Amino acid sequence: MSLMNAQNATDLPYSYGFETPGLDGWTVFNAGTGNNWEVAQASSETPDPSEGENYMLYYFHENAANSYLFSRGLNLKAGQTINLKFDYMGIAEYFPEKMEVLVGTNPTVAGMTQQIWVDEEIINYPYQTASVDFTVPSDGVYYIAFRAFSDPDQFYLSLDNIKIEQSLLSTSGANASTLSFYPNPAKTILNVDHAKEVTDITVYDLSGKNVLNAKPNTKNVKLDVSKLTKGVYMMRVATKDGAKTVKIIKD
Repeated sequence: MSLMNAQNATDLPYSYGFETPGLDGWTVFNAGTGNNWEVAQASSETPDPSEGENYMLYYFHENAANSYLFSRGLNLKAGQTINLKFDYMGIAEYFPEKMEVLVGTNPTVAGMTQQIWVDEEIINYPYQTASVDFTVPSDGVYYIAFRAFSDPDQFYLSLDNIKIEQSLLSTSGANASTLSFYPNPAKTILNVDHAKEVTDITVYDLSGKNVLNAKPNTKNVKLDVSKLTKGVYMMRVATKDGAKTVKIIKD
């Protein structure tokens, strides 16, 4: 971490929507051979921001994405539970995008040591708001990275409206698992339990075809998988705060 980065670190709460020149101390790094994160505005060829005029956009490329967007430094204290919110959006189920969120003490690829969020099936349009908590291990200046790692020739991945503040959750609550699914393999009923209300469940076969969809609007779901053929599937579980994709097996 450079002295300049440390001197430019900010206290919480902090929010940013990519509206200022120079990215307010945020930086972009391309670790691959695809395109890079770039500041964009709504147009006839690009999506809308979630608010304001600007947002960050990853535009598809014939090569896979591997682009990092690093936040400005954040002054954090050991034991704090930090809440991060951000708006994100894909285009459609035909073009699933991939993004992960990492935390570390240096705005470099090697400096990002903890993954706190990932979605490998971003198909929502319009925006969804993700909310994730993480606990600070020691005093210092920390950085958050948004890494686009979509497959080649997808479409648009949009990011906007970043908000970072100290969470009211306890450390134990922040580290608790929020999603469970059982039995796996399942023959007839797959139980899906989430700490938050599940708004949508979509099951895809390995070719990417949507084979099952449900909108349960409950925390405890009994998903009927009896009509699926035996095999491996990907299940996307969505709440109002984000989504997670997991592998399930039909027996």
